[in-house]
Amino acid sequence: METVERLTFYDKSTCGTCKKAKAFLESQGIGFEVVDIVKNPPEQQVLEQLIDAQNVKPSLNIRSTLYKTENLGQNLPDKARAIALMQQDPNLIKRPVIVRGDGRLYQGFDEASIKAFLQS
Repeated sequence: METVERLTFYDKSTCGTCKKAKAFLESQGIGFEVVDIVKNPPEQQVLEQLIDAQNVKPSLNIRSTLYKTENLGQNLPDKARAIALMQQDPNLIKRPVIVRGDGRLYQGFDEASIKAFLQS
């Protein structure tokens, strides 16, 4: 698999899913720049593009403290509130977030879907 553009990879060093995604990209020979999602979270416009207004849940890290304390599983926020909460606590953002040079975005890790994302 080949990609002509470099990727930006928003990651948290303790995130198991991030480690799997990085290992996959490395095994495919794909270069990427790692950005600590907590210290340098994605900008608001990235979150705006990433999050589906009809279904914010796939973009939320259900293991985060904020998800649990705000009971977001039962009180799902709308898109604007989800973004505000993510800016307040970037740990709420499901990881990794991958940004292609053309601005297209990918979130989480599934080998088949990431291959499709990288090839399209």
